[in-house]
Amino acid sequence: MTRFARLSLALSLLAAPAFAAQTPDFFAPRAGLDADTALYLDAWSGRADVEERLRARLRETPAPANAADGWSFLCNFEYHAAQYAKAIPDCEKAIALNPDGGDANTLAIVKLVADQPPPRAYGSARVPVTRGVHVPVKAGGYDGTAIADTGAQVSVMMQSVAKAAHVKMMGASKEVGSTTATVSGQIGLIPEVRLGDAVVKNIPVLVLPDAQLTISDGKKSVSLPFILSLYALADFGRIAWMDHDRWLALGSAAPASFPGAVPMIWHPAGIAVPLDGPGGRRAAQFDSGADVSYLYEDAVPLVSDAERATIIKTKRKIGGVGGVVTEDVRRFPTVAFTLAGQPLVLKDADIAKEPETGEAARLGEDVLQTYSAVVFDFGAMTFSVSP
Repeated sequence: MTRFARLSLALSLLAAPAFAAQTPDFFAPRAGLDADTALYLDAWSGRADVEERLRARLRETPAPANAADGWSFLCNFEYHAAQYAKAIPDCEKAIALNPDGGDANTLAIVKLVADQPPPRAYGSARVPVTRGVHVPVKAGGYDGTAIADTGAQVSVMMQSVAKAAHVKMMGASKEVGSTTATVSGQIGLIPEVRLGDAVVKNIPVLVLPDAQLTISDGKKSVSLPFILSLYALADFGRIAWMDHDRWLALGSAAPASFPGAVPMIWHPAGIAVPLDGPGGRRAAQFDSGADVSYLYEDAVPLVSDAERATIIKTKRKIGGVGGVVTEDVRRFPTVAFTLAGQPLVLKDADIAKEPETGEAARLGEDVLQTYSAVVFDFGAMTFSVSP
């Protein structure tokens, strides 16, 4: 399939933290932070005890200065954990404190699915991967492929695919943020998706017109019939890209973490892992739906002086569900990092404008192709790679 030089399919329902610009990196040392900031950052670690500690703190009087961010975290954490009814009042609290945040979008969805059964994953499988992280799936009468996208926080289907997959339509969504623009459509529930011998049931899905899921820059086009979200994949507990992105292993078919495993956290744009360089460590969002990794300005202090001297100015074209945009960027011809204890060299690495969430990089499919195995363990919240 023809692909753009830079293609990312991230779809986000989460509001960016209102105080992101003043917030330390998610992997920053906690020493010296005020207790409320540290608690908020710790909540992204995925530990249930921290979630309840954060809730207790938010209920205190006076409320913490970052209460809007705290309620927003709970709103979205509970949505993705399929605690739909519990999410409704927390989303309402977040909206009351920050009406311009993205939590109204999440609230609209959880209200639509509040009475529906939660997603559940069963079994394990090892399925082939083709370029663009496409994996074979069956859903109702749909027998085709889906993009296994760790950068998508909601699964997405074309209308024609949703009809074939017997999607149960729930109602209209509000705006959902994508890499390049906001989109809106219908919210539904996919009864069942099969990936080899593995099954995921009751997946919330955003259904869009077929034309909106065909991205074109006038010369090339990419069709996106079905995007399987991070949270549908995470329901298996453990996933791994194997043999340099030739196979996707789900559940017990995925290997256990390798030596050198590092902490993995939930992130406002999905999932994040630590990226190390001579200048320190910062969070990097892992977006398998991006064909090529790129950096943000916060990555520049991580690299060596010699590498900084090689930066050039250029343009990049990036495609997403919202369309195609061209940006002025800077670029590293070559830059070296360490990822989970293993070397990572990126070539022609663009430096994009700073994201609101403050991460240093977005790691894409090229990283999956670099290693013999890339393991995401959602039970232990660890990330590891094997050379």
